[in-house]
Amino acid sequence: MAQVIVLAEAVRARRQRARRAMHATCVRILAASVAASREALATAPPDEWGVRAARLRKMEELAAYAAALG
Repeated sequence: MAQVIVLAEAVRARRQRARRAMHATCVRILAASVAASREALATAPPDEWGVRAARLRKMEELAAYAAALG
């Protein structure tokens, strides 16, 4: 019985490590997307500023949410 519990704990720990690694990857991707959106806003023509600013705001909110989950 003890071997089953140890195996279950090992599997749980491995899954948790995988989830943490995936979360960290997602946070890095979101941070890069925020940076790209900022750059796009800075170089956008004036008629696109509204759309780009809205996109940046959404990306920032999503990145903040993902970081808070970690």
